[in-house]
Amino acid sequence: MSIEVAKAIGFETEEVKALCTDRDAILYSLGIGYSSDPMNAEELTYSYELHEDFKVFPTYTTCLHRTDIFKALTSCPGIPNFNPMMLLHGEQRIQVLRPLKTGVEYVTKGKIANVSDKGKGALIQFDLLSSEIDAQGKKTLAFVNTLSLFIRGLGGFGHKGNPVENIPAIPKRPPCKEVKQVTTPNQAIIYRLSGDINPLHIDPNMAALGGFDKPILHGLCTYGICAKAAIQTFTQGNGDALKNMAARFTSHVFPGETLLISLWKEGTRVQFSARTQERGLEVIVGILEFNEKAKL
Repeated sequence: MSIEVAKAIGFETEEVKALCTDRDAILYSLGIGYSSDPMNAEELTYSYELHEDFKVFPTYTTCLHRTDIFKALTSCPGIPNFNPMMLLHGEQRIQVLRPLKTGVEYVTKGKIANVSDKGKGALIQFDLLSSEIDAQGKKTLAFVNTLSLFIRGLGGFGHKGNPVENIPAIPKRPPCKEVKQVTTPNQAIIYRLSGDINPLHIDPNMAALGGFDKPILHGLCTYGICAKAAIQTFTQGNGDALKNMAARFTSHVFPGETLLISLWKEGTRVQFSARTQERGLEVIVGILEFNEKAKL
């Protein structure tokens, strides 16, 4: 089995429409750890629809596209059938062009932008372009997700491609800030309700098949938690300030573990990494950027 590059690159999915509702936005916020303290005004900003400054947290973009990634890949004529357990989500990038709003319908179209032979597998860049639809039906690009996906066992087709490489090494200097975030034992159960229902995150038997002692936390949940830490630290909780974010998933988190998040700020950019307190294991590394008008 081998990837047919000419048929894979440029492959587009059908459009998927999704309405951003108050309920879904709040559920996502709960999934990344908001509302642990209902007396905290910032917590209510993302978890109470009647709050005077109610907002949608920006990394909800990673769920709102509503695209079934596995289905999209297996429907591509240039990619042979493969075991879903062989699919790894290596990196995630988002660009937020317009703040998310509830009551707005979004439409997303996916496209395979690049395929690279990595020997033991194939690295696929999958872009998801999501547009806001206004009352007249006009579409305006609102956010972009770029996923780096690795499929083990599909290497050897020879095409090196042009993989995206924009996650710099972590600075050697001490971080500007360190944030401790305790995840809850049921965090994956809550987070999966935002759209990622992979049984790896809830079913002990599926987790065992994946080589884990118990279900693991979604990588994109950790992604959102890190964004939350940076936004709370540098923008007084204003998620609308986020311009883009990119991260590499380096290991797994078990629900209930404590994340130690290190933040390095330089201008409008913040580099970050997180490790588990219990195992001392780095689980994610990345960088995000705030818009120039943000009050940092």
